[in-house]
Parts: sequence; structure tokens; C-alpha cells
Amino acid sequence: MKQTDKRPADEDADEELLQDTEPDQTSYSITPEMRRDGSGHAIPLTPRDVARNQGVEKLFSARIPGLPIDADPSETRTEPQTMSNCVEELLRRLGIQQSPWLDQLLEKWTTLVPPEVSQFATPGKWDSERRILYLYVQSATKLFEIRRKYLRVIETAVRAFAPDKQIRQVRLMQSVVQ
Repeated sequence: MKQTDKRPADEDADEELLQDTEPDQTSYSITPEMRRDGSGHAIPLTPRDVARNQGVEKLFSARIPGLPIDADPSETRTEPQTMSNCVEELLRRLGIQQSPWLDQLLEKWTTLVPPEVSQFATPGKWDSERRILYLYVQSATKLFEIRRKYLRVIETAVRAFAPDKQIRQVRLMQSVVQ
């Protein structure tokens, strides 16, 4: 008995096309045409998309013809982020000026800084774009004293508390401690 292949001829042609084509750089890159808003307009690429496209370019510049490409190449992976950073980024995009990290800092504040500081100053605001932590101090005289004696101690303690925040500066502002 002879077995016959009952597939149509155009299916064989499709199968040959799939086997002959190799993925190229455009298969892995993100283009503005891929990202559309609700009305169908193209959305500009985010810095994360640009970084991925640079990784794809690096991947294909070092590619050896004939060898398969990994399904998840390291060149296209993004750096891992802590969940708190992701939440803060989402809150920032939504225009909400809250920071879960600031609440944790407030809880630990008295153990991080000397009592002379914690009695008169408290963390008030975190500017994630500029990476500035604002501390509110009760009076102008205490503000001057804390800036003169304890500012470096505060900066060191806060940076050690949250090394992933990359705090650029601690600023003191006069306010009422709550």
C-alpha cells in the first residue's frame, strides 16, 4: 500500500517559507507603529523601548549566520527593578505625589538619625525625578543648626537606608513637624 500526502500544494509552499526565513533585526525591534493609542495614533518610543532597540542592534551585530537566535536573548532583557521603584514610577506617571518608600522612612526615622535631629525634623517629600529628599524642620534656628552639624550624618543615614533610590541631595525646609 502506498501512502499519499493529502495536504494541498499551497500548504507546502507556506511551510517552505517558514523554514527558509530567518528572523532579522526588525523582528525584535519596537517601532512607533507598533505602539498606538486608543485613537490609532503612533506613540513615541519610551526610553525603555530605545534601550531594547539598542540591545537588538547589539544582538544582530554579533550574530553568527546559521546559528539560531535565543528566544529570550540577554541583549533585549531589561535590568530588574525593585517593586517599590515600579510603584513609584507608576504613581509619578499618574501624577500622584506619594511614595511608599517615604512612609517606610518615616517609620524608621527616629532610629536612623540622632535624637537632636528626629525631634525637630521629619521627612516631608520625595522628588523622584530630581532624586531629592526634602526634610521639614520646625524653626529657622533649628534648620540652621541641623544644616551646620547634622546634614552629612542625615545624608549618609538616608542613603544607607535606601541605596536603590540613589538620593542626590537632602534639602531642609522650614515647616511645622506633625
